[in-house]
Amino acid sequence: MPFANDFKSITLDLVGLLSRSGAIFLIFSSSFTFAADRPSAVDLLMEAGHWKQIVRIAWDRLRSNPKDAQAHAWLAKTRLSYNDPEGAVAEAEKAVAIDSSNPAFHAQLAEAYALLADKSSPVKGAIYVHRMNRELEAALSANPRQVEALLVQMMFCLKAPLLVGGNRQRALSIADNVVSFLPSWGYLAHARLLAGKGEDASLESYLKKAAQADPSMVRPRLWLADFYCFQAQAPRLDLAEKEARLALAIDVTAGQAYKVLAHVYATQKRWTDLENVLVQADANAPEDLSPYHSAAEALIEIGQDFNRAEKYLQKYLTQQPEGRQPTHAQAHWLLADLYKREGRKGDAVRELQAALRLQPDFARAKQDLTQLSRS
Repeated sequence: MPFANDFKSITLDLVGLLSRSGAIFLIFSSSFTFAADRPSAVDLLMEAGHWKQIVRIAWDRLRSNPKDAQAHAWLAKTRLSYNDPEGAVAEAEKAVAIDSSNPAFHAQLAEAYALLADKSSPVKGAIYVHRMNRELEAALSANPRQVEALLVQMMFCLKAPLLVGGNRQRALSIADNVVSFLPSWGYLAHARLLAGKGEDASLESYLKKAAQADPSMVRPRLWLADFYCFQAQAPRLDLAEKEARLALAIDVTAGQAYKVLAHVYATQKRWTDLENVLVQADANAPEDLSPYHSAAEALIEIGQDFNRAEKYLQKYLTQQPEGRQPTHAQAHWLLADLYKREGRKGDAVRELQAALRLQPDFARAKQDLTQLSRS
């Protein structure tokens, strides 16, 4: 579906962002409340990217009460964090069936349909977009300020062709609307609309406004750190480090902040700082090993200390990834890239084959394996 191609950014990240429940790269929370309500404990876990913990919490609740709509909605969100929109739809449909009066559950289902449309053929995708619109209407009829629904609608307006409802001006108007009653999220919405447009100064300005609007919110700081480190046309590693540290001052368990710091320190060859931040990450976010993957990626990029990079990737492969983080298939592919650079063809082939066993449709791994076989 050409107009659904960016829905992953909606929920994964809004460049990893637009949601009290998002992980950097996921936005809306099914338990999201748009007013002055304090976020729940699960909202904060989502914000910090602790998807494994949320799965355990949801299943504990479902064992006590199989008709716990909120638990099903949380599971839908975690399914999206692992790029499983089919599973997310199934869980979100259960939540709506149990409690059809909750607009947040309709918004969660709309989000899941949007992501499923992204993976589908044009015909099936059109069906899922129709269902998405149905759920958005239900959510916004019950609560015109349901933020998750508004943000899904905003991204649809941004990406859809004009003939099926695309309207960039309306997307901007939706973001303005959110600013009027919840400035932090409205500014994040405006930043999302600018992502990938080459308008770094404006995007940066909106992220700073979001951080100022709600100093207790970790999401803007995480996005700023990620922006300066990975997204900006002219990366600013000094500012990436600063924002990551500010994020950790808000939530010391925010794994994305350690991921940014690991990349910064590896790139700058600050070996002591790198090892220290990995120790801190292990202590405060032990279920998220993405800092090791990030450091290895940086070392490969700069062509330094491949032994260290290999060790980090092997460490990353010792446990299941957190949601919204590189898959094991991607880690095997990166390890293969390292081995290719070292001239270790046999090891590279082994890792590419491992990547394809885990993800048979991994196009880059297929391409690299074909090239190695011919060399």
